[in-house]
Amino acid sequence: MSVQALGRKIGFGVALGGLLLVGSAISHAASEPAAIRQSSVSLIPVTVNPAPAAPASAEFPDATMSRNDQGDATILRLDGIITPGAERRFLDALHALPARRPVVVELSSPGGFTAAGYRMIDAVLAERRGGRAVATLVRDGDSCESMCVGLYLAGYPRYAAPRAEFMVHAPRMAENGRMTMRSTQTMVQRLVSLGVSPAWIQRVTAAGGFSGVRDYRETADRLTADGANIVTDLLR
Repeated sequence: MSVQALGRKIGFGVALGGLLLVGSAISHAASEPAAIRQSSVSLIPVTVNPAPAAPASAEFPDATMSRNDQGDATILRLDGIITPGAERRFLDALHALPARRPVVVELSSPGGFTAAGYRMIDAVLAERRGGRAVATLVRDGDSCESMCVGLYLAGYPRYAAPRAEFMVHAPRMAENGRMTMRSTQTMVQRLVSLGVSPAWIQRVTAAGGFSGVRDYRETADRLTADGANIVTDLLR
């Protein structure tokens, strides 16, 4: 699908219902209109990534940011590691846009810093609550992993090429690789609050995807077939 076609598809819809996971009891109400939803509830950011403790460095270079205005929409592309530097450039680009101009956030990222990712997710959700249409997109040949999945989930609709790859896993610290049951449960709750299907979460859990020893990967077409509600619109 072309950028122009994506721009034409961006619009406004009804409110996105909050989804909560409490302990082991999971409830889910999914609906997927063609338009971008404007949230009337407080959506919770999500992190699913290793969290580097130090600022961006040669080991964790900033993702590149680019802006492409086409037709009725702006494409903001983030390519690389989510760092505080990438966060600043992303927020600057987002806030520099005319009020309510629709945005497509195009992602290709292995994840990155938790705090920076949280703030980027919060910014996207705030823009949607304020009336801006914000979609997300992962193209063929690109992947969205770890922290990137949370940022992808902040938009609506969520476009992806059929073979685009997504990865989730248990959150862990970059410096020592440690994870805790509490942090994993919190992460799962937040995934569900952003719309991920609890049934899919259960399948990933059963497959060891949140065990801390496996990175769980699926392509966009597989996620759609599995009813994950991560990708809402497959590109053809």
